[in-house]
Amino acid sequence: MKITRIEPIHVGHNLLVGVHTDEGVVGYGECSPMNNRLVEAHLDHALVPLAVGSDPFDVEAIVEKLFVSTYKLAGQSMAMAVSGIEIALWDIMGKALGQPIYKLLGGAYRKQIRMYASSMRRDISPADEAKRLADLVEKHGFSAVKVRVGSTFGFDEDAAPGRSLKLVREVRAALGDDIEIMVDGNSCFTAPRAIELGRRLQEYRVFHFEEPCPYWDLDSTAKVAKALDLPIAGGEQDWGLHRFREMLEQEAVDVVQPDLIKAGGFSVCKKVAHLAEAFGRVCTPHQTQPLGTLANLHFAAATPNVRYSQEYNIEPNPLMQSLFRGPALKVRDGHLAVPEGPGLGAEINEELLASE
Repeated sequence: MKITRIEPIHVGHNLLVGVHTDEGVVGYGECSPMNNRLVEAHLDHALVPLAVGSDPFDVEAIVEKLFVSTYKLAGQSMAMAVSGIEIALWDIMGKALGQPIYKLLGGAYRKQIRMYASSMRRDISPADEAKRLADLVEKHGFSAVKVRVGSTFGFDEDAAPGRSLKLVREVRAALGDDIEIMVDGNSCFTAPRAIELGRRLQEYRVFHFEEPCPYWDLDSTAKVAKALDLPIAGGEQDWGLHRFREMLEQEAVDVVQPDLIKAGGFSVCKKVAHLAEAFGRVCTPHQTQPLGTLANLHFAAATPNVRYSQEYNIEPNPLMQSLFRGPALKVRDGHLAVPEGPGLGAEINEELLASE
């Protein structure tokens, strides 16, 4: 089997990658939708010529070739482009063998994946956020939620004065003591301000504090991790095994969060998870996109130290329902079932792709 064609596919806000083979098997992957035209340029002008003609089963060799051959252009956007191709290769392998991806990754460690309700909003009042999360917990059985504190790269500025602490207080009051609450700083705080806020958050038994400091500043994040009792999470912006090794060596994070559609796909993220396990850390991948969420179910199923709840984007996204044929991904009792069909396990709605 050989790769004959690779095509970027724009579907609304999302960027998928279709990888075609000479045996008619087509695999699909997804790239993180940060700047789709830039990522598409990486695909068309750098990566596609390197991958076409290869055997899609040679995934390790292909991924190494894609990263090494483009080393002078290395960066987040290139890793996003690699991710789309890499995930599609696993989809091809699974379809060709008639097996779901999780079986190719090592088999099922778990088949029901506990999910957390992940809010993407800072433009909502603490009271309204608490209410909508309480409604989702009641409706879908979530046992964990995540809210956004501070403001994105906010230089210590909250989204509204006092919002972060009030938000967590309101959510804890609405959800009671049995629901896990995580908070995401999105690179907002300096180390002193993150420590100050984190000590207050500990009063409300926050489960983890994600990306409290600018993600590139591991020294500051490590200071926060050492000063607080609550776990620090990070890694969604990062790519490359050596970067994650530095993160772990500096004891900057307790929860490692590679993103399958940003970091290079299954191959890279599996290695990151094993590395985290060697350092006594858990792996909780970051994921907010439709096909990426599907891929993450296979990853979580086959990776032992993915032990906590996994991210489920609660904001409306019509693609979560329309991208796949058959039953939609639906959280029941706070869990998603791992798909059992070949490859990613869900049939892509190719009519939708053709209409874009």
